[in-house]
Amino acid sequence: MNKESIFRQLEQRIAGRALTAEALGEFNAMAIADSLKQKRSIISHHLNNLHREQRVVKVNGRPVLFLPVTVLRDHHRLAVRHGEYASIQALCADRQDSLAQLIGAQGSLQEALRQCKAAISYPGAGLPLLLRGPTGTGKSFLARQLWHYAIDEGILPADAPFTVFNCAEYANNPELLTSKLFGHAKGAFTGADKAVPGLIETSNGGVLFIDEVHRLPPEGQEKLFHFMDNGSWRRLGESADERSATVRLIFASTEDLEKHFLATFIRRIPVIVKILPIAERGQFERLAFYPPLFFRREAQRLNHDLALDGEIVSQLMRETLEGNVGGLENLIRNICASAWTFWRT
Repeated sequence: MNKESIFRQLEQRIAGRALTAEALGEFNAMAIADSLKQKRSIISHHLNNLHREQRVVKVNGRPVLFLPVTVLRDHHRLAVRHGEYASIQALCADRQDSLAQLIGAQGSLQEALRQCKAAISYPGAGLPLLLRGPTGTGKSFLARQLWHYAIDEGILPADAPFTVFNCAEYANNPELLTSKLFGHAKGAFTGADKAVPGLIETSNGGVLFIDEVHRLPPEGQEKLFHFMDNGSWRRLGESADERSATVRLIFASTEDLEKHFLATFIRRIPVIVKILPIAERGQFERLAFYPPLFFRREAQRLNHDLALDGEIVSQLMRETLEGNVGGLENLIRNICASAWTFWRT
């Protein structure tokens, strides 16, 4: 039993648990040693090495708890700025800015995040925000993190909805696309046998993320910029008084703005942020994408320790990836599959 195996055990066991003393009571050296049928001295040695490597955090008490930093940061959104805490309560109080842990938050994304924070926190319904960048650069992930940020900062209530709509799924049916966004009245079109609210309505009080917005037809863009101007709209087929809602709008697109959008629509989006592809980020940021995100996942899938040598890292740094994060994940999976096949034979 080596320290990597112990670390994976910690990650797997803590998944889904509440951060309370009762739920985490078994994360001490003696309990871990008993469950793994190992000597306590061996487990303590490995846990202390993991602590020195800043991969686990200590929560002092009787007994001392050892918790994996990755899960605390990624799933519980804690900052974990210290190696030791006096209690679980002190650990939970060390919450992170939902955006501060993003790769590039202090580099290529610094100005973009400043603009995004300004847009999401602007009084009223915020400012409409458009995220531009190639496929796989993290636009959808950033939109969700902005929602978390708004809740953490008290800009939105804890139960504020986050709704995702991809225009590409309905690009060949403009009427249905418009209906999905704005809803429709009974009898508005063939098959509309009852009134149905749209996503604008069901997203009231929260965030609506509209992906591939360049696939929105001109009439849909017109209805949307009317909503951005007035906070009101009508369902498809309605002629009664307009409805109203307060919704923070985040759009995403991979395409050229002038070719795919009405000028009147773009003028109503005051914050347009470009997200750089991985290949255009600095070396430190590119390196940060690799082991933490995907190799750990493949190690868990294979139930086997993985070690990176310098040649593999150099190869990854040289790659120009199609699909960015998606392309990176496929490349790393390919590397792991080759290593796994070689190891088995």
